[in-house]
Amino acid sequence: MDLRWLAVVSVIGCGPAVDVGEGGDTDESSSSGGEPSTTVGTTVGTTASTTVGTSATTLTTSVGTDPSTSGPGTVSATDPSATATATDPGSATFTTTASTTDPTGGELPDGETCEEDQQCASGHCFVVGIFGGVCGECVTDSDCAGGGCTPPNPLASPPTPSTCNDGGYGGGCMSDEACADGLRCATVLEVPGVITASTCSECASDAECDAGQLCAPDIAVLGLTGVYRCVEAGTLANGQSCDFATSGDESCASGHCAVADVMGLLSLGVCSACETDAQCMAPQECEPPQVDLEIGLIAGGCV
Repeated sequence: MDLRWLAVVSVIGCGPAVDVGEGGDTDESSSSGGEPSTTVGTTVGTTASTTVGTSATTLTTSVGTDPSTSGPGTVSATDPSATATATDPGSATFTTTASTTDPTGGELPDGETCEEDQQCASGHCFVVGIFGGVCGECVTDSDCAGGGCTPPNPLASPPTPSTCNDGGYGGGCMSDEACADGLRCATVLEVPGVITASTCSECASDAECDAGQLCAPDIAVLGLTGVYRCVEAGTLANGQSCDFATSGDESCASGHCAVADVMGLLSLGVCSACETDAQCMAPQECEPPQVDLEIGLIAGGCV
């Protein structure tokens, strides 16, 4: 087993489980340009108004007709960032600063690590258990219009953010409703309290496949994703993923869907040459399949 995978899973096993919270609404990113300003000069007995930038800030000043009996002027502003400075009882100079920063979102772009929604420019911090959070487009399917939410991959370098999809084949989902017609939302990877990877798939059970076919997983370990699809019985080669809990043996060409166990936290079926020592010629023993972060699934065999 790859030592990096061992280290990762060891952290999972030792760390606390973190619930994935639901993010807020998507907000527009803040402007990176300078802050616009407008200066308006007024004379006695006149009224002036100005609109600043895109924030439609309006300032109105009224100055008394008699400087000796009236004050330097009054200001009403729809933008609380507006300031006024009276330089003369009959003339006032106003400087307004239009705010283009969205108060509901943070500054972190998608793909950056985070702890809470407010830190992300998108307003969505997708937390993946002990791995922490990653800023992205969504946290749940409800954050996406007409599709589902594909979870981030915190193991990638750099981490990939969560993204909204159109409900097509392989897109992330939380329920069948997020998937296109004819597709089912099936769970392909699950580590309780850490990550659940479900995708829009061709099937979720053998009964949904044609006669002579079986519903089998096709797992991309490095991407923390995969799909379930219908395959002909006895056609999966050694090293391919299989469903050890159902018809895995029947789907493998070898007839053996062996279990790759990762620290007791994650179990994956892998088509292999054997499942027990009795299936090997003495003095050989059956080596179980493995999960490697760089290679992926490694078939078990007699050694």
